[in-house]
Amino acid sequence: MAETEIKNLTMNFGPQHPAAHGVLRLVVEMDGEIVERCDPHIGLLHRGTEKLIE
Repeated sequence: MAETEIKNLTMNFGPQHPAAHGVLRLVVEMDGEIVERCDPHIGLLHRGTEKLIE
């Protein structure tokens, strides 16, 4: 059986719909099924709330 090479995969995990006001978005770098790195992007709700207050 030939060995398969597993490459790193970067995927976005965050708001599933443009109209959804999520507060967290994650950029996850994976090596197979193992999470190697995760960058949280917070503050998506803050911008929407700030706009509503105007």
